[in-house]
Amino acid sequence: MTEESTEWQKVLEPDELPEGRVKTATYGHLTLCMTHFEGQYGALDNRCPHQGGPLGEGSIENGLLRCPWHGWDYDPITGAAPGFDDEGTSFPVDVREDAVYVALPEEQAHQRTVGDLMVEKMVNWGVKHVFGMVGHSNLGLADAVRVQEEAGNLKYYGIRHEGAASFACSAYGKLTGRPAACLSIAGPGATNLLTGLWDANVDRSPVLALTGQVNTQVLGPGAFQEIDLQAAYGKVAQWTQPVLHTSNHAELMNLACKSAILNRGGKQRWMRQSRCCRSRSDPS
Repeated sequence: MTEESTEWQKVLEPDELPEGRVKTATYGHLTLCMTHFEGQYGALDNRCPHQGGPLGEGSIENGLLRCPWHGWDYDPITGAAPGFDDEGTSFPVDVREDAVYVALPEEQAHQRTVGDLMVEKMVNWGVKHVFGMVGHSNLGLADAVRVQEEAGNLKYYGIRHEGAASFACSAYGKLTGRPAACLSIAGPGATNLLTGLWDANVDRSPVLALTGQVNTQVLGPGAFQEIDLQAAYGKVAQWTQPVLHTSNHAELMNLACKSAILNRGGKQRWMRQSRCCRSRSDPS
């Protein structure tokens, strides 16, 4: 990282992070894992290079930062992984009198993604409200929702439990006759939507469910939070389909929205969080 490509940003207040502790800090669109160990502060990319776990929710054990998902250890200051090659990304830290500053890369112009394409199609079908919870497995899609909200095309509502999101969508559909979308992460987040989706199904309320899923390369062997969502949703979904890098992404969203509006009931489609949501899409 060159000096010209970074900016020093205030990340922590004085005495905000006690010795031996870890916490997350967000600046712009970047989430950091901030550490304080043996008098030094460290700033690492919050995403564990092993399988994307949230390092900022981990802890310092025996002098190493431990990922809460699989127990992989990293140097809390440099991000080095003893005995392994997958080193965490670290950023320069400067402790000043008023705060702890981190040299962060300048925000880059947004590049249109497959997630953007799909959310644009969703908005075109009249989905103007999204209720949900953002997590590691739906970040690409969530960022596309953010872009559309900033453009004034839809409204996002953060919730504390995924069941509240699906019930909110069901209620909105009953009152207006128009579809709304609920957003969740993979695994337990996706299954938490079920009760509200059954409510929508019984009362024929148009709902679109957007969920995360594990990366394609670990889909099948039983990776962390992997669930067969097509089987789990069963008869509650009028139409369901995984989104892969080989999919016709615009057509999948068209079919999902069409099924939700015409067939009624709980409609479910799930989004894999990987290059699919973050790769450039063909604007055509």
